[in-house]
Order: sequence, then C-alpha cells, then structure tokens
Amino acid sequence: MTKMRIGAAFSATFAFLKANWMQMLIWVGGALVVVGVLGYLLLGSTFSAMALAPNDPSLVMGAFGKIFLFALVAAVIFYGVSMLIWRGGMHPGETPNFAWAFQAGPALAFGMFVVMIAAYIVIFVIMFILTLIFGAALGGMGGFSPDALTSGGASAIGGGAILLMIILYIAMVVFLLWVQGRFMVAGPVMANQLTRNPVTGLGESWRLTGPSQWTIVGFYLLFVIGIFIYALIAGMIFGGVLGAILGGSAVGAILTMIVMAALVYLPIIMISFSMPVGVYRAIAPRASGDVFA
Repeated sequence: MTKMRIGAAFSATFAFLKANWMQMLIWVGGALVVVGVLGYLLLGSTFSAMALAPNDPSLVMGAFGKIFLFALVAAVIFYGVSMLIWRGGMHPGETPNFAWAFQAGPALAFGMFVVMIAAYIVIFVIMFILTLIFGAALGGMGGFSPDALTSGGASAIGGGAILLMIILYIAMVVFLLWVQGRFMVAGPVMANQLTRNPVTGLGESWRLTGPSQWTIVGFYLLFVIGIFIYALIAGMIFGGVLGAILGGSAVGAILTMIVMAALVYLPIIMISFSMPVGVYRAIAPRASGDVFA
C-alpha cells in the first residue's frame, strides 16, 4: 500500500487500456449489443404505447416496472463484464470464469447500492438538521421563501443562507466523490482475489485508499472533467459531420446513433473500466499483474 500519485494513476489506467483494449472491446461491445437488444424488446413497445396514450396511469406504472427491470438486467450484465475485464487484465491467459463474474458483479453492484443509500441518508440527515437550525433562525421554514430572503432586515441573513446552501451543495458533491473514491478499487480487489463477497472488496478498498483518499478524489474529478470534455467535443464533431452526410432521415439518425456509440460512448466506457484498476495499481503495485509493465 503506497501513497498514490495522480500521474501514476493516469499512467496505469492507460497502460491497462492499451494492454487489454481488444478484450475490452469484445466484452463491452458485446454487452452494449445485448443491452440494446434487450432494451428494444423490453421497452420499444412500451414507449410506443405511451406515445399513443400518455395519460394512461396503468401504462405509466407498467413502463416504470419495465424500466426498473431493464436497469437491473443491464447492471447485472455490465458489472459481470467489468469483472471479466478486470480479472482477465490482471491475470492474462486465464480462462474467463463466467459463473464467478456474473455472481461477483451483481454482488458488487448490490454492495455499492447499499453504500450509496447510506451516503444519501447521511446527507439527508445533515441537511434536515441544518434546515431546522437555520429555518428557526430565520423565523421558521418560511424564512427560506424568496420574499423572506430578500426583504428588509432579513436580506443579510437571507444572503448568508443562500451562500450556506451553495457551500452545502458543494460539500455534498465532494462527499459523494469521496465515497466513490474510498470504494473505487472494490471491484479490482474482488477480481484479483476471485471472491464473490462484496464486503471483502469494499473493506479492502477502504483500507487501501485511506492514505490517498483526497488524491483519489482529485484524480476522479480530473477524470470526470476530461471525459465530459471529450464527450462534448467528440459528440459535436462526429454528430455534426454525420448529420451533414446522412441527413435527417430516420435511417440516418439510426446510423448516427450507432457511429456515436462506437466512436464516443464505447471509448468512454472502456476508459471508465480501466480507471479503477489504474488506481488499484497505483496504491497496491504488488497486488496487480505484470500487464502494466
């Protein structure tokens, strides 16, 4: 366990991507195709029916149920694929263990779901307490109304309350980034140890990321900003070029979506799968395979 350097994490991330891009392309591309087909089969007729009868409550409730089912199936597929990618990258030449991957992946997804629910409960409790405190200071919950925040003697307090809300929002984002950072390497840990127990992965991730927690937050933030900029620029370039070439027909729109998925979203997904292993390599170099050399 070492102190992470941001440069080392970026280097290890792209080293993993370089060494495993073909395997990742196969797994991620195949997963996208399967999820796309399932989405069409599960949701295609539902959205068509809703378009014809948007005010039918039974259709709306049925749509939410199908969307939830689709999201659950998609999560199982992508988390299982991520386990195959991480295990295959850290242990090259090993036969893919589908049975383990599609048990460990959903287990990790459930573990992260519980972690994020707990994080949001903490945020809710803190926000509720602060709202009660400052609401009382402003004369009750009505003190947060626009009139109360901008009128007469309350203007200074109102300005302070607005500033406090902005600070709390920023603090909430930072807290969620911190939570994500502390559990970022849970998946690679499970893949490296070939375990199905998410508690093992989450606990080991918490231990490993401790010395570098704020460095990981900074790395994660830079990574997200970089991906956003790439998606924005690539989307404008490819979308504009393809739109000009293919026109506004339905076939052209479908082809544009396919090309955009292949040239913009697929690389982003592949890089996102590489990032946790890059961090894992940077904080636990002896725990990873020679694929990074």
